[in-house]
Amino acid sequence: MESAITLFYQIVKMFIMMSAGYILYKNKTVNDDTTSRLSSILLMITTPCMIAGSFNQAFSSEKLIGLLVSFVLSLGIYLLNIILSGIMYPKQKVTEKFSMSFSNAGFLGIPLVTGLLGAEAVFYLAPFIALFYVIAWTYGIVLMSGDKSTASLHKVATNPCVWAVGIGVIIFLLPVKPFTPVMEAVSTLGAMTTPLAMIILGAYMAKTNLISLFTNLRVYQVSLYRLILCPVIMIFLFKFVPSSFQEVRTVLLIGASAPVAVLTPIFAQMFDRDTDYGSQIVCMSTILCLLTMPAMLIVSQMIW
Repeated sequence: MESAITLFYQIVKMFIMMSAGYILYKNKTVNDDTTSRLSSILLMITTPCMIAGSFNQAFSSEKLIGLLVSFVLSLGIYLLNIILSGIMYPKQKVTEKFSMSFSNAGFLGIPLVTGLLGAEAVFYLAPFIALFYVIAWTYGIVLMSGDKSTASLHKVATNPCVWAVGIGVIIFLLPVKPFTPVMEAVSTLGAMTTPLAMIILGAYMAKTNLISLFTNLRVYQVSLYRLILCPVIMIFLFKFVPSSFQEVRTVLLIGASAPVAVLTPIFAQMFDRDTDYGSQIVCMSTILCLLTMPAMLIVSQMIW
């Protein structure tokens, strides 16, 4: 229960930071161009620094095994989500299927893991985030476009977060760590991830029509599938993972129970889907996660 309360406090803190982005956008202090540029900084600089910095810790075989377990479990989570989305929605409901398959583990997962378990715990979330970009830019983009030729291996190969995991593994394996000022600079840049992500999300929510958001029942349905159905099934399956990997399970639960990925409306816009609907799903799932994510943590503690 204590962990769930801590997680709830972290989410409330992030919602307060999001309100700053909401107000800044409404007051026209920031606009779409500003948020686009901030998103680029988040993707290109701060998130990769946060990921790479989390690997700056003493090597141990236990941590290496935990990292490998995290990779295997993360892959299993994505496969489970894709299968569930296919069961819950017919083929033509591509926006809903994408929403169920991909969570906002980067924007919300990293800050929550850091707040609950410390920055070093991002180490175990790194495979989940790296796989997000690999699967989203292959399966996800094909799903949204309906065209297999749109799969972008180039986007995967050049993604800074994917590279950050590779660089981070090298740092972790090195017997002598990089020059201290270098890693301190990396950690400082990585610390910008949380406030920057929250300001961007707040601005994103300011663009949404709140009346249509709260009256669209389809938005509630897909949000609850993403926030409750997928994580609950995962929790029961993780019961069979040894308790020695408790931190790995908790970190992945936070990532897997995060709201719908911000890529949803972006891909919808790219391929002439309903962009407003995609935005509404992201916003509603972000609002509801205030209650669902602590609830999932409580359920996991009861079962594990």
